Amino acid sequence: MLRRTCPVPGTKPAGPIARRLSRQAARPHGLPGRLLARLWITETAAVNDVAFGLLAPAPGQRVLEIGFGPGRTLGRLAAAGAEAVGVDVSDAMLAAASRRNAAAIAAGHIQLHHGDGTTLPVPDNSVDTVLGVHTVYFWPDPPATLADAVRVLRPGGRIVLALRTADHPLPRRFDRTVYRVPTTVQAVGWLRDAGFLAIEVHRRPDVAETIRWITATAPIGR
Repeated sequence: MLRRTCPVPGTKPAGPIARRLSRQAARPHGLPGRLLARLWITETAAVNDVAFGLLAPAPGQRVLEIGFGPGRTLGRLAAAGAEAVGVDVSDAMLAAASRRNAAAIAAGHIQLHHGDGTTLPVPDNSVDTVLGVHTVYFWPDPPATLADAVRVLRPGGRIVLALRTADHPLPRRFDRTVYRVPTTVQAVGWLRDAGFLAIEVHRRPDVAETIRWITATAPIGR
């Protein structure tokens, strides 16, 4: 499912350990996947919290998260009174998020779906916000996913992405054939080509120097 690309010129190919870890990050499975689910709760908390603040969910809103991992943000969305819908490619993360949010799922506040995010599992014009944190690298076709995000968003709905960008060197522990990291300009271009408006790039060096949070708005007249 993952598209393979050539390593970045001037860099050494990732070793076997980095390759295995990167593939686990892209599609967690087995015992390593379960361990990642626990690790990501704290490791990605700060980046997710900034994205959550930019999202600013209101009670009654419907939010779709692409690649929800262990489900921490889904739980925060439900606690804020939003209806949370998540799609993730990993069975291990589906299981982890289901356990973590069992009560909210039973109450109908959270819905989980299995999928790679190319086609989002909701009807047209049915969500207020789309969220993706540290997942764009693994989407099989980012422009197609963003085009589908425009489809599912209500007119004027928003998207919030958080991602490491290729504006900074990628650490050796990341396999570049798995982590397809765009530049900030490239990511903004994808959003613009999909039809998004009011695109803004946010930086929080106090949280993470190498991360960019990008917000954009779906067109009203469609």
